[in-house]
Amino acid sequence: MTIAAEPIFRSSPRLAAGTGKLGRRPRLRKRLAATLAFAGIAGYLLGGFWRFTEEVDRLSTPVASADADAIVVLTGGAMRIDYGLDLLRSGKGRRLLISGVHPGTSVATLARLTNTDKRLFDCCVDIDYLAADTIGNAEIAGRWAEKRGYRDLILVTSDYHMPRSLLEFDRVSSIRSVTPVAVRRDDLWSGERLLTGSGLRLLLTEYGKYVATRIRGGLGMAPQENEDDASHMASLD
Repeated sequence: MTIAAEPIFRSSPRLAAGTGKLGRRPRLRKRLAATLAFAGIAGYLLGGFWRFTEEVDRLSTPVASADADAIVVLTGGAMRIDYGLDLLRSGKGRRLLISGVHPGTSVATLARLTNTDKRLFDCCVDIDYLAADTIGNAEIAGRWAEKRGYRDLILVTSDYHMPRSLLEFDRVSSIRSVTPVAVRRDDLWSGERLLTGSGLRLLLTEYGKYVATRIRGGLGMAPQENEDDASHMASLD
């Protein structure tokens, strides 16, 4: 008769339980590390958003704009174009580029909407119908300025859009300096510095684009040039 040998060592329930606890500890450490990392990233982004809103508020404070070679307005609201035309009339720049105009909008329509004599457009205003985003605005404005020998520009856009616009324009090597003139969006603010609900949503969206632009620049991921942009410059003579 064969008697099966029993194992000499048997695991006790207490030892097995201890092993389970030891197995859980690395998982707990990983979860804790992930939680701390998430909290750190969230805190960094929250602090960055706070600084971003302060920058938008600072840029929207009216300041006396310095003279420049020319003025660039990024479309997105009639008030932006009005600001640019006022700067042109006051001699702050020799010429004005309105970038990103809808292809269906004529010069006559812009003159009528801004209550401006069309002769000012014929004389001293160029219209860019090609740029579809802020990257395109900066590229076309840079080529336009280089072609005309302009190095110092005044940039006009909305307050919330200005920080990201400055990032894109700063990367254009042919431009020496950019003076921001931000158009304040009063519907974003309640009182002096408090955001409205719609203002908070808009600034959060814009902050996301701003962070993405900084990351792209930090990684050296320059936007590809569009051949259509170069051919389009001929129409801005």
